[in-house]
Amino acid sequence: MPEFTSPSTIAREALRRLAAQRVAPTPDHYRTYYHEIAGTQAEDPFPTSALKATAHALPRNTPAALKLAQQFEHAVDNANWPMMRRAILALAAAERAESEQLMTRLLHPAVSAMLVDTPELAAEARALAQGLESATADELPALAQHLEGFIRKLEWAGEDQHAMREALLGLLRLILKNISELVLDDRWLHGQLTVLSEAFSGPLDIRVLDEMQRRLLDVIDKQSHLKRQLTDAQERLKSMLAGFVDRLASFGNVTGDYARVLERGAERIDAARDIGELSEVVGEILTETRHAHSAAERSTEEIATLRREVETANQHILRLQRELDEASELVRHDPLTGTLNRKGLDEALEREIAMARRRGTLLSLGLLDVDNFKLLNDTYGHKTGDEALKHLATVVRESLRPQDSVCRYGGEEFLILLPETDTGEAAAVLTRLQRELTRRIFMADTQRLLITFSAGVTLLDPAEPAHMAIERADRAMYAAKRAGKNRVLSAS
Repeated sequence: MPEFTSPSTIAREALRRLAAQRVAPTPDHYRTYYHEIAGTQAEDPFPTSALKATAHALPRNTPAALKLAQQFEHAVDNANWPMMRRAILALAAAERAESEQLMTRLLHPAVSAMLVDTPELAAEARALAQGLESATADELPALAQHLEGFIRKLEWAGEDQHAMREALLGLLRLILKNISELVLDDRWLHGQLTVLSEAFSGPLDIRVLDEMQRRLLDVIDKQSHLKRQLTDAQERLKSMLAGFVDRLASFGNVTGDYARVLERGAERIDAARDIGELSEVVGEILTETRHAHSAAERSTEEIATLRREVETANQHILRLQRELDEASELVRHDPLTGTLNRKGLDEALEREIAMARRRGTLLSLGLLDVDNFKLLNDTYGHKTGDEALKHLATVVRESLRPQDSVCRYGGEEFLILLPETDTGEAAAVLTRLQRELTRRIFMADTQRLLITFSAGVTLLDPAEPAHMAIERADRAMYAAKRAGKNRVLSAS
């Protein structure tokens, strides 16, 4: 068999054999015969279409990423395996660099900032981050082993911090309980303790803590003001009582002097030798009697005035005490339903809008209005109407998530804030509330009444004023009323 060494002779021989064996001259057949004659192994065909799809999916969001994607595309266009190998290795190196950069940022500043209570771990996180920034390929295994040990330390530290947190919460609950048992009559302090107990009765949450802080600040401010007024009133009362005692003492001095005059007069009468001496004694006694009578009248009038002032001061103190007691109630909550009032809503909106803006999450709100509430009031009375609102508020609170907020927005209107929720999910939440109200029938004495509501939902843009979103929800709610009631519509 002749030897075929040059590519041109190998190519001619391959074509000759294809024709002799009557094999279709396709690229695959030609390639097979060519390598068989040349004694070489065929390379895999270049998968151009699949690699182009891969190139199209490569990220191009930075100049470096764009350059790597173009390098990959160039290798595909030229069907060049060596060039493709270089492009893939470059992509792998870039991916590794990005992963190392992310790991570095995770360790410092993210993890190190969370380890403020364990400075030795924070320092180790910073050292690992610095090591990753300058590590060579040979140093990576040792760094990986160091990182594995650091992760174990983090797990132990997390367990320790959780145990310490639970111990501190338990200690705080115990302190609150003991103070509550020691304080018997001070209702305003009981109010503060109740708020704190609520805050620490369940899992800590930034929304709960923020709400508790605002409530306590309001209570403390109001109580400080009323305490000052109460102290001033008590001081005035003490001053009046001191004056009262002084007047009694003065009156006692007058009556004591009068008694001594009478005693001396009696002695002089016994010793008198003529009528002239008796007349003089009688005159002195009459003069002292008039003085004592005048002093007694003045003292009586002054004591009566003081008594009226004391009664007035006592009434003022009682009124201040009642105001102080009222200040300990939940100042951001509606007294009838226990839901947020308008002030509580404003603060909840401020908090949730700030969180949505900071986290880039959605915030929806729903406005609901009880159907046929005026008819219910007119038929069964306002007391039953109030009980129906309380029933509705209870069902709503018990059916919502912990992060959701409900506010009594008007007479029979309630507004619900739904963080991290789109309008479709918000409408589904309110629809579930409607079903729950159907299941939990309201009892008016012995009569079963079905409470329904119409609602509108909308998405609140953190950049817009809150009242604009509320107005959209209000329009959708009235559209639901016009559409037949007991339904939920999304604002357009």
